[in-house]
Amino acid sequence: MIDKEVARTFDRRAALFLTGGTILTSVLILRMLQMQVFNYREYTEKSENNSYRIQMNMPERGKILSRGGAPISRDMPIYRIYIVPEEAPDVDALVDIVTAELNLRPKRVKKIREKIRKQPRFQPVLVSENTNWAQLAGLQAKNLAGLRVASGYARVYELGPAGAQVFGYVGAPSKPIASAPFFTTGITGLEKRFDDTLAGTAGQTVMITNAVGRVTGEDKSQYIAPQAGGNIKTTINDAAQRVLYDALTVHRAGCGVALDIETGDILAMVSTPSFDPNNFSADDGDEYISSLRGDRAKPFMNKVVEGLYPPGSTFKIVVALAALESGAITPREKIFCPGHWDYGDHRYHCWESKGHGWVDLAGALQHSCDIYFYQVALRIGIDAIREMAVKLGFTEKFMDDVISREMTGVVPDRYWKEKNKGARWVHGDTVISGIGQGFILANCMQLAVMMARTASNRVVVPRLILDENAKNPNFASLGLQPQNLRYVLNGLELVTKKGGTAAGSAINVNGAKMGGKTGTSQVRSISKAERKSGVLTNEQLKWEMRNHGLFVGYAPTTNPKYAVCVITEHSGGSGSAARTAAATMRELLKGGK
Repeated sequence: MIDKEVARTFDRRAALFLTGGTILTSVLILRMLQMQVFNYREYTEKSENNSYRIQMNMPERGKILSRGGAPISRDMPIYRIYIVPEEAPDVDALVDIVTAELNLRPKRVKKIREKIRKQPRFQPVLVSENTNWAQLAGLQAKNLAGLRVASGYARVYELGPAGAQVFGYVGAPSKPIASAPFFTTGITGLEKRFDDTLAGTAGQTVMITNAVGRVTGEDKSQYIAPQAGGNIKTTINDAAQRVLYDALTVHRAGCGVALDIETGDILAMVSTPSFDPNNFSADDGDEYISSLRGDRAKPFMNKVVEGLYPPGSTFKIVVALAALESGAITPREKIFCPGHWDYGDHRYHCWESKGHGWVDLAGALQHSCDIYFYQVALRIGIDAIREMAVKLGFTEKFMDDVISREMTGVVPDRYWKEKNKGARWVHGDTVISGIGQGFILANCMQLAVMMARTASNRVVVPRLILDENAKNPNFASLGLQPQNLRYVLNGLELVTKKGGTAAGSAINVNGAKMGGKTGTSQVRSISKAERKSGVLTNEQLKWEMRNHGLFVGYAPTTNPKYAVCVITEHSGGSGSAARTAAATMRELLKGGK
């Protein structure tokens, strides 16, 4: 009886194990059929991918060109040096030789040795990313085992710091690409704005690797050649760009721009202090960039469009035209300037404490008489002033499609003050607006456009990129009365003549002369106590408390072709700006476009 029960139990368990075994075997067989028959292609591709390493082949980046076709930014062939530790009989000795030959810094050598220790011995270690042909030839002549060379490209900026904020620079992307460790992208300026055009299309090389990642060969059937990027042509006159930069670097900080009045072409655009993007790829590139970020004068900022300044006396052009167009003044009407003017309970001062005596419009522009424009501004009111300012280009964005962070500035009226200051507009606000102070702010580009429109009576709009297929623009008429413009331009011609505020910056290039308007914008208020005890000179003030110097100009005075604006930060007066503008205008008149 017991034997029969045991036998039955055994039979049941045997059947159970057999059934389970059959099910498991069936599952395994079905899984094998799925992997090897039904999903063969899927798993074959995965297997092949595990044995391939795709290396991107970077293309030559397109050029940024001047208006004459000369490269401003271009790629230069370079060589990258690697050490493969397992191929070197003595790795330490090889590092010593390469260090001496390439003159590598100790910090760099330390990083190389750390990578050699941490990485598998068959993996290449980057030694130098930017090696020129002469250095490479010196190494190859030594026939060093364990040394490998790869070719690539490095960006070269022909103008160096002259316009670096405009043209921009390239660098590593925020998220590095493992298959393209030396991939670069536009970080700022035109390099960033036109990155899609300049970058080109990367190719690929497919390397065959074994289970541990060692490269064993190349699958040439999957090779794809890279395609070079396209070029971008700018309106920049590279000679004028250099002259403007050199003239501005005499001062600690500032900006300037020169325009072709007929086409709106930006012939030069500079912001200082600047930086040399060619230094970014050097061994001490990180230290160089850190020093720039700590500079209070903001070298990375394109002050031509990002900087906002009180326009000072350059704004008197706007007030003069608004007054003439409204009929509030005649060109020959004279106003007396004793050096100050009392209105209400406030005394307004002229920059010339002795006064200018009786002055008409031309004399007021020539000598930049504040008393004249205080009273004229009060006659016409802020609404007429704002209307003319807007017509001449204030508050507009001109470069937003190619340069980021452009600022529009402020031309206030009673509604603006109520909204932004929570106070009503008073006559004193209008008076001080007459000389470009108070709440008024503009950028350098807007002031250059003001000058170009005044000199041409057309709605000039600046441009930086040249389209070879596009025709020159046909700007609409500004609609101002020609005789009123002539009255203002006559006064501006006197500014650079004897007795004018920019007489020391007069030019004469084959008979071509320059007219313009100086400006000094205050960055601090002068108290009654200081006026009584004696106004501090700029030399007595800290740099950041000194006045800005401004100049807007045009040339030739007989048939205007060029307009320019220069701002020298905290230079104390307009002389430095006028001299910088004169140097740039000489180059344009001498060399043409």
